[in-house]
Amino acid sequence: MKALLLPLTCCLAVLSSCASQKNNISIPANNSIEISYSNFDVFEATIKNKSLKDLEISVVSKMDNQQVKGFGLQMQGREDISVEKENKLVIYNTSNQSVRVKLNVIETSRPVAPAKNTYISFTLQNTSAKSIPLIIPEVMNPNLSPFSKSGVDLKIGQELLFREKGKTYILLTVDESIKDGDVLDVPALLKKKRKELGLK
Repeated sequence: MKALLLPLTCCLAVLSSCASQKNNISIPANNSIEISYSNFDVFEATIKNKSLKDLEISVVSKMDNQQVKGFGLQMQGREDISVEKENKLVIYNTSNQSVRVKLNVIETSRPVAPAKNTYISFTLQNTSAKSIPLIIPEVMNPNLSPFSKSGVDLKIGQELLFREKGKTYILLTVDESIKDGDVLDVPALLKKKRKELGLK
């Protein structure tokens, strides 16, 4: 993940305390914006990338600026992400052109904490020079940017899928063999799975 570049906090002044907000935002080249709502315990943001450039989406701790979770959002892509009060949403434009995003924000409630050991926090790492789209049903469809890392917090039994020539296959199923803090090399997993399935 690239370092934060001159966050455009002035863009956030139009965001009020309403329970729902829709905004069209322009992000200059090689820049980023931060979004947070101090009066929301949790908010859910629907981000629509209206440009032809990929974006980097992160949820970052307000306390130490460490990334909590994140993913790549491909051109014309759309994703939902939840942001807690103690964190902020950061949208990075690492391209050399200005981009536009449509942001829809609604106030939500903090989910009940899952039972201990039913969720595992780990990292998906793209060690290749190509973007890797994945499907995590009922969670999100991250697009892993080249040479990037994306933190996830997934329950045991959750499937991670990939598409190949119009068909969907299971890349892996989260189980106890994955430990908190593990970093999974996604290209290596894909290579192994394609070999197992006889895909070229």
